[in-house]
Amino acid sequence: MTLSEMNLRDDIAEAATTEDASRWSLAHPSPMEVWASFTPTQAPNETFQARLVWDRYPADLPSLKFRDPATGRLDLPRAWPQLPGFRPGSLDACVSWTAEGARLHPEWATDPRFRWDPSGNALLKVLRILVSSFDASFQGRHP
Repeated sequence: MTLSEMNLRDDIAEAATTEDASRWSLAHPSPMEVWASFTPTQAPNETFQARLVWDRYPADLPSLKFRDPATGRLDLPRAWPQLPGFRPGSLDACVSWTAEGARLHPEWATDPRFRWDPSGNALLKVLRILVSSFDASFQGRHP
């Protein structure tokens, strides 16, 4: 087991016991992959499953995709929420805390307002950003 894998495993255990852990359920299907399922407070009948994958944890930004829980597919725009910066038609999120966003905006790596800070529990940081994004700006599921 690599150091990245051990760090992620430890952070998953911590994220499952925090005060706000009732907002998500976590699965760890492979060493560097996490599935986080959650329900927006504004849409209690909707469940989304974010798939997060790291190359190096916590140093690198996670790749974010939304997984269709029924089929396991990552290529369905309907699995995506409508949120600012999220691009279901492109199957990516143009936000500063994802690998996809960093590829689209390499200048974020040197901008202190957007640069990734890998300190602390990076998984928990991403989960809290996701949940707060849903709470503040959720506009429904992509049609």
